[in-house]
Amino acid sequence: MDALRRMIVRHREPLRNVLLVGAVGVPLLFAAAALGVQGSVRRFLLFYIAPFFVAFFPWVWVRVGRIEADRTGALAVDAVATVLGAVRFIGLLPVPFSGHMQFYVYAGLTTRSPRFLLLIAVLAAEATWYKLVVWRDPRSWALGIATGAALAAARLLINRTSPVPSTAP
Repeated sequence: MDALRRMIVRHREPLRNVLLVGAVGVPLLFAAAALGVQGSVRRFLLFYIAPFFVAFFPWVWVRVGRIEADRTGALAVDAVATVLGAVRFIGLLPVPFSGHMQFYVYAGLTTRSPRFLLLIAVLAAEATWYKLVVWRDPRSWALGIATGAALAAARLLINRTSPVPSTAP
């Protein structure tokens, strides 16, 4: 993990530029894909999938920018949160929680930027509307919130109790 941290620090600016491109480019790709479909699939791509990436890439951008300040264990929790959400998104395993809500709660509780928190609040409200109104799925919604909160608690505890890593080569 320390070698990965050093590599990220060494290549931080180009990596952050790629993340900014991703924050715009990936949602645009989903929007373009939505043009080829109709009805609920179009709305799903435009209003549920694409907006997620508007938050995900900036969240990673923030993490990359302050990677020296985070404990190795906290970064591991970030990785677990990302992998769990990706597993849900890709459909590799039948996880019982909403990956969107898990990410939004986790990111909201572990990021301090007021603008980012506003974005997360709007996207969480939108995901809540889909989960509770459109799909009538309070179970995965609630489990996503609980999973995100538990992961955030673990990250915050680790960052408060573990020694700060060295980024010296």
